[in-house]
Amino acid sequence: METLYAKAHHPLLLHRHHENLHHARKEVGNATAEIRRRNMHGKNMAAEDETKLHLESMILRVSQLERIINSCLYVLASEPVKIPWFDAIFADIGDEQSLSQSLSTFSGHLKQIGAIRSLSTSKSLVLLDEVGAGTNPLEGAALGMSLLESFAKSGSFLTIVTTHHGELKTLKYRNSVFENACVEFDEESLRPTFKILWGIPGRSNAINIAERLGLPHTVIDGARKLHGIASAEINGVILDMERFKQDFQQHLQQAQHFLMLSKKLHENLFVAKQRISDHVVLQRSRKTKAILDNAAIARSLLRSKMQQFRERAIAEKPSGSGRAESVEKSIENLNQQPPTSDPTERIRQIGKQTKVPEVGDVVYVSSLGKQASVLKVEASKGLVLLQAGNMKLKLKFGDIVTQHLRTSKQ
Repeated sequence: METLYAKAHHPLLLHRHHENLHHARKEVGNATAEIRRRNMHGKNMAAEDETKLHLESMILRVSQLERIINSCLYVLASEPVKIPWFDAIFADIGDEQSLSQSLSTFSGHLKQIGAIRSLSTSKSLVLLDEVGAGTNPLEGAALGMSLLESFAKSGSFLTIVTTHHGELKTLKYRNSVFENACVEFDEESLRPTFKILWGIPGRSNAINIAERLGLPHTVIDGARKLHGIASAEINGVILDMERFKQDFQQHLQQAQHFLMLSKKLHENLFVAKQRISDHVVLQRSRKTKAILDNAAIARSLLRSKMQQFRERAIAEKPSGSGRAESVEKSIENLNQQPPTSDPTERIRQIGKQTKVPEVGDVVYVSSLGKQASVLKVEASKGLVLLQAGNMKLKLKFGDIVTQHLRTSKQ
């Protein structure tokens, strides 16, 4: 199963902060995801500005979109959206301390989590707020890590938690089924952007927020000294990771844009190539048709000339009838042959069907497109010397067609 809410918005966040609200993107991978928020999402922020939703629970409330979906309400997300089916949704959000039951904050959370652990299945969604809080930080962090590993192993399909414990950030590097996330924080305005950054652990902004809220500088400076250089360096590394993540997202969007352009260009080139190929085929077809048409015209002209010669030869001298009948038979054989694509080859075939020319014969030269007279015949070489106007040339028998036979001597 896979959960995907592209550019998802919680309806209340969208309603209350529609003027300056950024996309609260929610994309959860196939593996179980663990979400942590930064320390700046504390109780003081909600107490200071009641118009804001408690950021500590924002991620969990976005995750409750399944409840909205099950209630047949609109999902505020862009396409595509993938929603798995959960057999149950369990949540431990808020403070369950009770004087009547002698429950502290920590005990109230543990009682609720214990019930969730016993009821959840591998198809359940589990939402935990401030896991491991309300007790010694080291013990609370250890207990929180153990709980998360237990849920990841067999307790739920997806577990989403918020926490202040920095030790839980290391779970991602020990087990690939976990993932870090945080809510983006604007360093200039010292305000949250309500945008979830995946793959980046949350960093503490408590001192910066305290400074913005007007605590004395002496208190702020003392806190920073006590906080230590090492912690400041860790926050600096996380800040660099956030900036790197933002740059990476920008470059990724640019790469996707150029990829779409390259695909479109490839499609256009393919279409252009296909058009060129079709044009070449069309031109070849037209050229072949033109050659066949010219060959048909030449053939018709040749038949007409040979018919005229036959009639004239019969009229002038009976002895030439045998020669005329031979030419006529050659023409009839030509009519029975299938057409070829090369008119020159057709004319050569006609020439091959006639007898060897003799001196004085009138022949048709296909390469010149005109008639010529036979001056000399070299039968052994298959050559003939022709006179075409003022030009003399020597050709092979196959390159000429005999049209008019010489007149016999008296």
